[in-house]
Amino acid sequence: MGVSSSLFSSISGLNTMGEAMSVLGDNVANVNTIAFKSSRASFQDVLSQSVSTAAGSAQVGRGVTLATVDGLFAQGSFESSSTPTDMAIGGQGFFMLRAGDNAEANMFSRAGQFRFDQEGNLVNPTGSFVQGWTLETTTGERQGTIGDIQIGKSTPPTPTERIEVITNVDARVANETNETRLFDAWDARNAASVNPSPPITSSNYEYTTAIKVFDSKGASHDITVYFDRTSKDNQWEFLVTVNPQEDMRAFTEEQKDIYPPYERYNYEDPRQKGAGSLLYGTIDYSTSGAIDAINAWNVPPDGRVEPAQLTNRITLDTAESYYSFPVNFTGDTVNSPIQINFGARYTGLQSGQNQILVSDLGAFANSGTSSYITKETLMTSVYDQNGNALAVGDTFSFAGYDNLGAAVGPWTYTVTGTDKVSDFLNALGGQFSCTATVDSLGRLKLTDLSAGVSSGFYVSSFTNVAASGADPFGSQINITTSKQQILSPGRALATAGMTPPVINADSGWDAVYASSGAGPVVGGNTFTFAGTTSDNVPVPATAYTAVAGGTVQDLLTWLESTFGANAQIDGAGRLVLTDRTSTSSDHPGVLAISGITYGGGAPAIFGAAATPFSTIPGDSSEDGSRQGTMVSSVFEAEALSSTQYANSSTTIFQDQNGFASGFLQSVSVDTDGIITGAYSNGQVLQRAQVALATFNNLDGLFKEGGNIYTQTTKSGAPITGAPGTNGLGSIAPNALEQSNVDIGSEFVRLITTQRGFQANSKIITTVDEMLTDLINIKR
Repeated sequence: MGVSSSLFSSISGLNTMGEAMSVLGDNVANVNTIAFKSSRASFQDVLSQSVSTAAGSAQVGRGVTLATVDGLFAQGSFESSSTPTDMAIGGQGFFMLRAGDNAEANMFSRAGQFRFDQEGNLVNPTGSFVQGWTLETTTGERQGTIGDIQIGKSTPPTPTERIEVITNVDARVANETNETRLFDAWDARNAASVNPSPPITSSNYEYTTAIKVFDSKGASHDITVYFDRTSKDNQWEFLVTVNPQEDMRAFTEEQKDIYPPYERYNYEDPRQKGAGSLLYGTIDYSTSGAIDAINAWNVPPDGRVEPAQLTNRITLDTAESYYSFPVNFTGDTVNSPIQINFGARYTGLQSGQNQILVSDLGAFANSGTSSYITKETLMTSVYDQNGNALAVGDTFSFAGYDNLGAAVGPWTYTVTGTDKVSDFLNALGGQFSCTATVDSLGRLKLTDLSAGVSSGFYVSSFTNVAASGADPFGSQINITTSKQQILSPGRALATAGMTPPVINADSGWDAVYASSGAGPVVGGNTFTFAGTTSDNVPVPATAYTAVAGGTVQDLLTWLESTFGANAQIDGAGRLVLTDRTSTSSDHPGVLAISGITYGGGAPAIFGAAATPFSTIPGDSSEDGSRQGTMVSSVFEAEALSSTQYANSSTTIFQDQNGFASGFLQSVSVDTDGIITGAYSNGQVLQRAQVALATFNNLDGLFKEGGNIYTQTTKSGAPITGAPGTNGLGSIAPNALEQSNVDIGSEFVRLITTQRGFQANSKIITTVDEMLTDLINIKR
């Protein structure tokens, strides 16, 4: 009957209230558990039974049952922590963990009590591995897939690849008058003398600054930069150096041939004056003191930079921003470049440099050689260094080529009684399509009107006939070089038309003709050379045979091997051999070719047979001459830049990106979950990033204990990502999430649950009394 069924309904109530009390007890017990998420018991009635009433059929409930125990994933409060690896999640998401016996992450937690174990792995208190990404230390980019977070206790050395040297040079320093270039002043051999001395003395520079760099082994080295005024307004030169005893740069194959038995720079070699000298250059400043242009050259072992030549000039690619220089401190087989930034970035725009030719000697305006000529000097008042004067009827004869390689002359100028030097210069400039002037030392100076690469502008012959024997300008007008050069008497053209274009090193033999139009060169043609190598070794008549399909470069390579000199084709199409060593008392210029013999029907592409090559003697002095080319000298000042102001020279800022080896001293975590390590060598590196995961159905997660959840089919697969992405929360470093249990709410639920339990108990006692009364009907 209905009375007895109410007993069972109340019993279900007692059972359900007991379960609810268990949930409440669990919540209250975990009120101080880190990142604990409280639960809530939900009830539902049990299937009702049908009963008959006066009104018809009706339903009577049969009690209550526990419907669900829901997890409440509301955000907990944050507790500050002094441990840098303590983390809290602000928002949605779980930390991903991997148990030691599992291959993949299979656990999820909101508790961020993490530490590093003895192997550098980030783990939770039970030793499970925290999951995330390894970061590339220089770019911060994530590498690979999600895995264990491991931060090494040390970091390997990082060799220096870039230095910044920002200085102010004193604008009040006067221009040099008797200029000695810094590369000439530097002498590494001083360190190898019986009484060692510095490679450069303080009288040779105005200012110096040094910066410490690191090699691949973590050893430190001082890079010293010297600055000095030049003779040009608003221009300073610089020399980047290292202690010559630490300079172990590896030689190129050509340098090995020049400086045997050495295979790398060595200050003890008497020939290697330039050891320790890494880069030479000039900085041009605007009148307002900002950088306008920077030019740079490599410094060869002999220290002869030769700014007039293109041999050592550095040309930047459009993608490059700064000059660099090679270093080698460890004896590696390959040199390493270091970029140097003076606070100005290359614009990527090249500018043309005009070719300039200068005469050997300068002329004087009187017999006492006390003053040099000017454009206004009468030609009959032009004297040579011996006091001999020009006279009416004396002649100057010229031959050569203009910028495009077109032949000029032979052309003769005859002195008259009324001509000034300016008349002579105008006539000369008109013949060669150049600007002809005299410099401050009375020398002829011919400047090509067209700037750029491979200028054909040369004076191949220059003679004067004077009744007095006067020789005011010398016998050559050329580009100065410290290394002796020899030049073919003729030149080769690329067509049979007897006019330019001229050949170059890449020209195929089928496009090589003599200036007479004869040719082209065909396979089997022979060119027989005889002469003397740069080391004074006679070269007997030795033949080179052209091969069909070959190029001029094949001949140049053969000549370099045969004569021990560099071989090239100049802008006029002439064959030029250059000594590999500067002319000096220890190395006199003896390189020579006595003539060429053409065989097998070969055209006379480099001049008449058996005609000796002309010689440009080696001369280490500078006269203002230079080769024409395209130079990467246009720079744009950056926000922090070197300057030339009227203040004392000083270093404003310097920096470099190398480091010695270091040991981990501390770590920090940011809101993106990026773990950064600070090392004893000063490096601060981003090493890893914590990964987070969330689920479509959080209530479907299974509690494993220990603040751990695992996924189930109900929760769905984890949705992973970096903090702050995919709807995931951010990381609060140095903090832990507290339990989200609300004691006040729990106590209210405790009261209501208790009252519910009491009420159900009361139903049972009441029904018991009713049943007693029923039994007592029969006495």
